[in-house]
Amino acid sequence: MAVLSLLLVATVGYLLGSFPSGVVVVRFFKGVDLRKLGTGHTGGRNVRRVAGLAPAALAALGDMAKAFLAVRLAEMLGPEPWAVAVAATAAVAGHCWPLYTRFQGGMGLGSASAILLYLSPLSFLLLLPIFPLWYLVFRQQYRASGATALTAPLTLWITGNPVWVVAAGAGMGVVIAARHIPNLK
Repeated sequence: MAVLSLLLVATVGYLLGSFPSGVVVVRFFKGVDLRKLGTGHTGGRNVRRVAGLAPAALAALGDMAKAFLAVRLAEMLGPEPWAVAVAATAAVAGHCWPLYTRFQGGMGLGSASAILLYLSPLSFLLLLPIFPLWYLVFRQQYRASGATALTAPLTLWITGNPVWVVAAGAGMGVVIAARHIPNLK
């Protein structure tokens, strides 16, 4: 029963994460396909490049809301507590490789940020200054983003979160790092 519940939570998390907020917002405001402009990614940063700050904020809110909803549903429906880790990882994977846009999505940072902010606000705050430090090391945004995502489990552990929250951070970190690999040059 628990395995089926986890599969259900993973599926729902992935499908919610797959909702292409950026594509919908840009199509509404500009009437164009976001995937054919800028970087081709569907996240908030490319929305800002293509459509401006207000549409980017709206897309980011959509990305954060879908991730938060996936985790909240897992808390209510899944076998606690591991359902949250599964849903969090699946929602970020859905954002990065969405079913609805032929697996062309965003980088997962906004979705993962919302989940981290919900699960551990202190860890989220600790990660904010870590990105610039990684950027000083790598001098490249994609590498710094991937490294920051992989640092999340450490901040979750240091701040005393349960192992399943650390696992959620690790799962999301691996997904984000994997998503950033094609952009490393």
